Amino acid sequence: MKAKGYGNQMAEKYLKVMIEKVKPDLCILTGDILDGRPFGEYKRLDWKETFLSFIDPLIKNKIYWSYTPGNHDDDGSPYTRKDLLAIYGLPYCFSKGAKKWDHTVTVGPNPFECVRLWLFDSGENSPDPKLKYTSFSLDAVHEYKLISKKLREQKEKAVGLAFFHIPLPEYSYNKPMVGTLGLFDAARRKGNVPAVAKWCPWLVRLFGFQRVSGSSNLQSGLYEAFLWERNILATFCGHDHYNDAVMHLYGLYMCYGRVCSNTPPVTWEGAGGPLPFDLGARVIEVRGAGKVATWIEGEDGPEKNSLIVMSPEYIPPTSTVRKILCHPWTVKIVNLIIVFMILAYLLYYGDDLTGVDWDDDSEGLIRES
Repeated sequence: MKAKGYGNQMAEKYLKVMIEKVKPDLCILTGDILDGRPFGEYKRLDWKETFLSFIDPLIKNKIYWSYTPGNHDDDGSPYTRKDLLAIYGLPYCFSKGAKKWDHTVTVGPNPFECVRLWLFDSGENSPDPKLKYTSFSLDAVHEYKLISKKLREQKEKAVGLAFFHIPLPEYSYNKPMVGTLGLFDAARRKGNVPAVAKWCPWLVRLFGFQRVSGSSNLQSGLYEAFLWERNILATFCGHDHYNDAVMHLYGLYMCYGRVCSNTPPVTWEGAGGPLPFDLGARVIEVRGAGKVATWIEGEDGPEKNSLIVMSPEYIPPTSTVRKILCHPWTVKIVNLIIVFMILAYLLYYGDDLTGVDWDDDSEGLIRES
């Protein structure tokens, strides 16, 4: 291969470590497990064997798993994205029987203690570089709404978690609750930023514009659908190797995973520089009362300060400035100032507003009388 260390060996190692340490009930792979470009370069069609070798530890330990496609799995490959649906027929895949990437399943011991998982195809590389990626399909968004309506009529109360590869556009410009957003610094090292960001990064950080994501420039409406349906507690994605943060926006938690491989390596994509953290994986633990905990698991165990418990009742903390601006007394004082300003304006410019010169008119009336 073209890059040193290129391949799934590192990911396979970490998968075995995670299985040993975490002992998961199931595993969801959020894309880019394969890289179609070497298959296209060498005219190879043995992608299924490559995928099987990676998930072999899951199969041997009888751990159920599923997968959402990334933008590189069929990138430049001699096989199609539709061909990859055969993955759902492999041993211990809990999406067995699914005919499309966009689907939902429930997992759990019984209907009262289950979680609903939503899997989406976040799109391929777009032929238009301005769009970057093709994004979620409109059909997938529409079907999500239809299924959500049926589940609402059935009064389902299961916690909803959504998984995909490329982040939603709404992942950008949010302050992390935990974790790191390092994509901006990697883009600067690669020279893939405007001149102002390259030479004045402090100005970008001043306005929070360094909190970027590698999302599509196409809006699918999926985020708005999530907010409308209110049945998704959190979303999980991959794609951005330099990000592993958890954010919160209008009731929806938006989480990154943690890269655990060199496929595709940063040396293949460009000189993004070293990762801002060690390799690892994101662990998700479903708890009672609709709460879900998540943290980063590394080779040496849970990463410090990475744990966060997500709850539908969570209310984001308000900044000091916002507290002052929104305080009832602040509102009263502002309203009082506005009233005084209006009165002062009327007293000072009252004559001009009516268009009448009271002195002249008064004299005229006196003369006429």
